[in-house]
Amino acid sequence: MANKPSVLQVVGYSNSGKTTLLTKLITLLEREGLRVGVIKHDGGHDFEWDRPGKDTWRYRDAGASLVAIVSRSKTAMLELKPVPLPVLVERMAEAGADLVLVEGFKQEDYEKLVVLRDPAHRELVEAVTRPVAVASWEPFAHPTLPVYAIDDAAGVARFILNRYIMKEQ
Repeated sequence: MANKPSVLQVVGYSNSGKTTLLTKLITLLEREGLRVGVIKHDGGHDFEWDRPGKDTWRYRDAGASLVAIVSRSKTAMLELKPVPLPVLVERMAEAGADLVLVEGFKQEDYEKLVVLRDPAHRELVEAVTRPVAVASWEPFAHPTLPVYAIDDAAGVARFILNRYIMKEQ
């Protein structure tokens, strides 16, 4: 069985900067030698990963429940049903992830970095379970949680390394 990776959810309202922050964090954490897995929750949409007419699309259109494609450098698999977040985390562990960053899934019970774009959204920090840090567009002091400027990806990466990676060594 694979080692259990650390998991950190990055949550916030739409257009708060979650994806931008995550892309910066991924680069910084991979440079530190971590194998980072990322899971994106597409809450209100029905995403598409394929193009009509391509072979994998045709297999899916024919009714396949699972479709995978493998090349020399990558693998993608589409499962035609929603999979619970803990199962996805376990799959990331089996694939060798050291750290799994999860965008969204506000209702899940992993530790969370809360991204705040607007001061009116500060209630989200208290509304979610297990907040451990905040990344904010506006200066903000929380009585118990560390708060980082939204453009301080290096600071957030250090927080992640110290909290999740260094403690394991």
